[in-house]
Amino acid sequence: MIERLQLLVAERERVLGHFLESEQREIALACHSIARAFSRGGTLVAYGVDSAETDAAHVAVEFMHPVIVGKRALPALAPPNDVRGVLRSGDIAVSIAHGAEPAPVRAFREQARHRGALTIALTGGDRVDSDHAFAVPSEDPQVVQEVQETLYHVFWELVHVFFEHPGLLDDACITCGDVAIQARVVAVRNGNAVIEKDGLREEVAVELVAPVDVGDMLLCHAGVALERVE
Repeated sequence: MIERLQLLVAERERVLGHFLESEQREIALACHSIARAFSRGGTLVAYGVDSAETDAAHVAVEFMHPVIVGKRALPALAPPNDVRGVLRSGDIAVSIAHGAEPAPVRAFREQARHRGALTIALTGGDRVDSDHAFAVPSEDPQVVQEVQETLYHVFWELVHVFFEHPGLLDDACITCGDVAIQARVVAVRNGNAVIEKDGLREEVAVELVAPVDVGDMLLCHAGVALERVE
């Protein structure tokens, strides 16, 4: 029995350590995006079904009721039923699944993107299409849940770190210099592309080069994609 428990603990440590090591940059970028959305009046809307429903509620409570004195209480919801009706442009949509994404959770994420919300997807196994997607590399739903719970506690911690440095939340125009820049598309929403360069993201118009997809490299200037870069 003791040996079995040791193996279970070791597996959890292995998966969590690998996940945090491999996803550290994306975690930081996601927390920056979440903090910016909150600073612009966004509300966090979390959604999961079956066993992930309680995690969605946990995420909302985490942000609404800070455990550290002096930290901001932030607007967050975890409606148990049709959450798509409450989503607005600029909100933060957190979708949670302890394995492959169930149909209702996928519909929530897709509707959130359609409405212009920031999308954060937590799954087990395969990564899904989202502004920030995190897939725990395990087939054990209990291990996936435990890693995800650690992750959304890290979200809360780092979001408040960004609040302590408000200058980091100001709008950044990475295409507003004197010369055009090359940047990769990391998301497509509302007919525009979100590009990323040196850890900064900006939404640009793509009428001149449409259609575009995630992974495309574009030459951009003044908020407009001018041409594709092969």
